[in-house]
Amino acid sequence: MTMLTAALLILLSMPLCASLAGTVVWVAHRNETADDNDLLKTFLIALMVAMAILWSLSRTDAVRMRLNPELRMEAEIRNNAVYAAVEQFAPSDAKTLWTFLGARMARGETLSQALLEARTFLTRSINEHLGFADQKSRLVWGRVAVGTLEELQARDPALCYRFMATQTLDEQESIHALSAENTAAFQAAVVQLYRATNEGMQRRGLADGDVHVDFNDAAREFGAIQEDIEKEFGKAAADVVGHKELPLAPAVSPDAACSARIFQLQAMLKRPQGKAALMIDSVLR
Repeated sequence: MTMLTAALLILLSMPLCASLAGTVVWVAHRNETADDNDLLKTFLIALMVAMAILWSLSRTDAVRMRLNPELRMEAEIRNNAVYAAVEQFAPSDAKTLWTFLGARMARGETLSQALLEARTFLTRSINEHLGFADQKSRLVWGRVAVGTLEELQARDPALCYRFMATQTLDEQESIHALSAENTAAFQAAVVQLYRATNEGMQRRGLADGDVHVDFNDAAREFGAIQEDIEKEFGKAAADVVGHKELPLAPAVSPDAACSARIFQLQAMLKRPQGKAALMIDSVLR
């Protein structure tokens, strides 16, 4: 509770409590002839009880958050599933996310809007640690990536390619470019991936359900997919999506490059789990 809010509460509570105490005195002595000392005693006791009750109510979380928007904002962030997962599994990321969300909510945005704008940060954070996640979680992340690129391409191929190359959306794009369904899938995947990458950092060997993958076999599968991309979209498009770093100005149209990446990810997701997870990691991380 801020000092100003506390001062206002004290100023407003006194006349309220006095009115309640006066009512108690009237009810208690309305049919009696009482001297001033008795009336004063009853009034003071009722006043103290009323002030004690009001003060106790003012200290409850519900009232404190109603009186103090900052406390309400903090509680809303802490109760959010995405933030809770980041705080639990990546404390350093949580500090950055807390500052980001708090700053945007302080300027009047809802938590939902602030989380949409945090998508760039969350995407980059997951991608950086994707290699630690179990194979099934990586496939979940790959499917979210496909859905995201498909929606961005339908909206604006140039936006789709820029997201491919930089993994960034500006604030307005984050809020308006993607559907509620995509946002829900993304946020669910973020919760899963933060848990999975944290567990992977502490684990030795494969996770339960993971399968051993020969790197050379996965490389051959990647080459076969690249050949299919070249047949479908041309060598230039295959070259663009075949490299780890994507150029800001591709040799093909943004639409062709985006289509080639979507095709690439979908083809990878159709491969056996281990190979698919390794290839998804190689192109997204």
